[in-house]
Amino acid sequence: AQQLNQSPQSMSIQEGEDVSMNCNSSSMLNLLLWYKQDAGEGPILLIKLLKGGELARNGKLTAQFGGTKKDSLLNISASEPKDAGTYFCAGSTVLPKHLQPALKLAMSTPVTVLSQFLLS
Repeated sequence: AQQLNQSPQSMSIQEGEDVSMNCNSSSMLNLLLWYKQDAGEGPILLIKLLKGGELARNGKLTAQFGGTKKDSLLNISASEPKDAGTYFCAGSTVLPKHLQPALKLAMSTPVTVLSQFLLS
């Protein structure tokens, strides 16, 4: 069976720092999706990757699909408190022409962004 793993399991960062997380699959994927989910909300699609080696951007988010189509890296630059949330990847090994692919979800990565307060 296809295995999809994500790392790190969680992270806590300072505001302004860059964030990177990985998604790895045991088999080649035809499609890889990155999502973000906020507490009490449904998941929001951030980036869709279809081609090996593809680099996609969405604002300050950048994701790259590995050349073997078995892994992806998601990077968030200059993090802000609003970037906090749970990020997860989903992948499909079969891409039907007219059907939604059956997606395998990875374990998610909760990201906490610690705001920096200026003390007078």
